[in-house]
Formats: sequence, structure tokens, C-alpha cells
Amino acid sequence: MRAVVRFLSSGPSLLGLLLVGLFFAAAIAAPTLAPDYGAPDAPPGLQRAGRAIDRTPHPPSSTAPLGTLPGQWDVYFTIIWGTRAALRFGLGVAAGAAVLGTLVGLLSGYAGGLVHKLTMAVVDGFLTFPALAGFFLIERVVSFLPEAGGVIVGGIQADPLMLTLILFSWMPYARIISSSALRLKQADYIEASRALGARWTRVVFQHILPNVISPAFVLAARDVGGMVILSAAFTFIGVGASSPWGLLITIGRD
Repeated sequence: MRAVVRFLSSGPSLLGLLLVGLFFAAAIAAPTLAPDYGAPDAPPGLQRAGRAIDRTPHPPSSTAPLGTLPGQWDVYFTIIWGTRAALRFGLGVAAGAAVLGTLVGLLSGYAGGLVHKLTMAVVDGFLTFPALAGFFLIERVVSFLPEAGGVIVGGIQADPLMLTLILFSWMPYARIISSSALRLKQADYIEASRALGARWTRVVFQHILPNVISPAFVLAARDVGGMVILSAAFTFIGVGASSPWGLLITIGRD
């Protein structure tokens, strides 16, 4: 409770909370703020406010409050609906990378010795591998899955860009969690728990994990915005099409 009061008494913290709240509010209220009329030729997150053959950008009007791009794509509509896609993508990648990195780091730090060294070598290998090359590899793998676009276990449609960013973003989590777990497993209460016959799973997930997880939340909060920017940047250069905001920049770059 004291930490919450301290957080709410900070001006920058309140400003950040307000900005995050505005993004979530825009995502939730998107159907009300920008009704979707379901244009059949429009990609997800885009909508026309005029004739497709009109290649002249138009200024703000009653139908397009922020104007239009060539092809009469509505800028306001894409900004509002793109918030949903951005939050879904950013939160999904950050959560996936955090879970994967935390598990790897936790088990590596608890095992120590050769396992820890080998894991850190794998982490270094992933850090040197370019994410762009990883995207093309994963895209080719996903294309061999049963249905068009690729389907992974559980019937969840696979987004190659999301999978790529998860697989190339977990390493900082693994490094931090591993070093913390490596240090914490020498604590007296951990030794006492093992001496009393506690299984390693209980020691790892009930005693070590709660005491090393805080940095993972901080990294995940930082990564959400970074992943949204990366998604837009990849879409802009023609790699994947996950970001309506990236498509908006691509269409209007001239």
C-alpha cells in the first residue's frame, strides 16, 4: 500500500499512468470513436473515407477528422483502431518473451555449473543472430503448417513477426533472472528448505521465483512500447504486415 501511495504521489508516474490509460481507453472504445463499416478491400485497421481512385490526400473533414492519405485511407480511423493492434502485439510479445526468458533464466541459475554456462552461451548466440534473418526463417517454417497463414498448437494463428520478436527478445530476461537465481540459491532459507526435503520445483517456483521476478516486470513494461515501434518499422520496410500504423506510414510516405 505504501508503494502505491508513493507511486501516485509522483508527477511523472501519474503522467505515464494517464498516457497508458488513454491508450487502453482508445482501444476499448474504438468501435464508438471510429465505427467500422467493414470495407471489403480494406486491410485490418484501415478504412476508406472516399473513392479508392482518388490519389490526392485530403485535409480534415467531417468524415475524416484527421484527413486522408492517397487512396482516401482515413488517418483518424487507423490511429484509433491501430491502438488495439499495437497493444495486442506489444503485450503479446512482451509477455511471451518475459515468460520464456524467466523460465530459462530461473532453471539455469538454479542448476548453475555447466548448465548455466551452456545456457549463457546460447543466450550470446541469440544476441548475435539478426532478428530480420530470423523472421524469414520463421516465416518459411510457418508456411509449412497445415492451413494458409500457418496455424500453431491450439488453433492459434501464427504471426511470424510476433514469433520472431518473442524468440529474439527473451535473452535480457534470462540474463537478469539467471544471475539473481544463481545468487539467491545460496541464501540460508533456500538451504534450509532443501535440508527439510523440499522438492526442487517447490524451491524454484515458491521460494526463488517470487524474489527474482521484479526485474522481469520492469523489462516487460519497457518492451511493450519498443515492440510496437519494431512492428511498425518492420511493416514499413515490407517485412510482415502486423501494424496498421506501419501501413499508414507506408501509404503516406510520399
